[in-house]
Amino acid sequence: MKSIDRRGILKTGLAASAVGIAPFNILKAGPSPNSKVNIACIGVGNQGGIEVDLLARADNVNLVGLCDVDEAWYKSRNGDRKNLQKIKLWKDYRVMFDKIGKEIDAVYIATPDHVHFAVSMFAMRRGKHVYTQKPLCHTVNEVRILTEEARKHKVVTQMGHQGHSSESTAMVRDWVQGGCIGEVRDVHVFSWKNYGTKAAPAQGSEYPETLDWDLFLNRAEEIPFSTSYINREWIRHGHFAGIVGDMAPHLFDPAYHALDLRVPTSVMAEVPEPSPPGRLPNAAVITWEFAARGNMPPVTLKYYLGPDTPRPQLEHLEQDRKIPFMQRGSDLGGSVLVGENASIMAAESWRPARIFPEVAMKAAKKPPQLAYRRKAGSRSPATNTGTAITDHQQNWIMAILGEDTAMSSFDYAGPLSELIVLGDIAATHPGKKLLWDAENMKITNSEEANKSPFMKRLAPRDDMNWI
Repeated sequence: MKSIDRRGILKTGLAASAVGIAPFNILKAGPSPNSKVNIACIGVGNQGGIEVDLLARADNVNLVGLCDVDEAWYKSRNGDRKNLQKIKLWKDYRVMFDKIGKEIDAVYIATPDHVHFAVSMFAMRRGKHVYTQKPLCHTVNEVRILTEEARKHKVVTQMGHQGHSSESTAMVRDWVQGGCIGEVRDVHVFSWKNYGTKAAPAQGSEYPETLDWDLFLNRAEEIPFSTSYINREWIRHGHFAGIVGDMAPHLFDPAYHALDLRVPTSVMAEVPEPSPPGRLPNAAVITWEFAARGNMPPVTLKYYLGPDTPRPQLEHLEQDRKIPFMQRGSDLGGSVLVGENASIMAAESWRPARIFPEVAMKAAKKPPQLAYRRKAGSRSPATNTGTAITDHQQNWIMAILGEDTAMSSFDYAGPLSELIVLGDIAATHPGKKLLWDAENMKITNSEEANKSPFMKRLAPRDDMNWI
């Protein structure tokens, strides 16, 4: 394949460049003199293409570079946007850094899941602030390394689950920590989305001239190109993604934040129909268990994922009341925190959380504001117009400028991502409760699960060349 030879040439070229051989951090970035942050965006097709357009409109952002392994993906989203025409589009982020690295303060990353780790590491090791879309990483090992690297280089980091910066998520923490519903021991999370496929990848596909397949693979083990992996269909294959990571960073977050859950002690998945090797199942009920934390009791979290998973009867729910995200076929997702005296439902980030039964909501006194609130306020969560960058993105930019604290730094997002990846391991090793030793980063009762690609990437290619 043409790109294989190109990779070898590129490795040689980078090794001779200032960025390629420099000690880490010599390009340490700081706020721009004009109080704008110089941002380079990596992964600008699909969702990333939408975000680029919004970032370009922000008063405190100066876009200095764009990067995508397929220029056609980018052009399909933004080819006619005049505000982006003068910004150079690169194919390889390493070349972009080699050419304009000194101009970059921060990097916005919206690549496919399996590339998040390498690009984030590459940027942080050059002193750049990083916003990485969810899920943060593809493996437990990557999560741990990335979190440690962020601390080491003292850059401002953020994972892209915008609901964490919402007033709704803050209010859920206030209610729980303020004792408004009593002790919480059970959490139910719901998504009807289907990430599985039974179809084997199409064989003998030719990749388009606009795509560099080798750059798309990044560190992942080399496999032949297939049309089954493009147009976001990569999300159905374990080589690139997991069943939990797409929606769980959003849906788990209110409970994770309110209950200080962090890492679990065990995880188990019930999968109605196991997936063929390399592909993801259509549905699963995944259960995590958490030990007591301070004065809070142990918690069981269940994730009902997919179109065919049963939904439980909820305590405290009025007989004639329906929760929108629990209705079959809904494209919403949400969670329910079950307390001793009442429950909390939390849906998408722009929909306010509520206590039920309704009589408990009306009786609840407004608790003190115990959760930290971001200072950004670029759009109303109630309207969700999408015409400006989210409060979560603005929070990150303001933190870079020293005007706020990042809501979901990798110190927070790392353990949440570890929880998510453990769910992916359980979903591909169903039917057995896997015991998790967080300190030693090991599943203690299943050697097979310990060897999962979601534990540690198998046969990574040219590690140092990519990071």
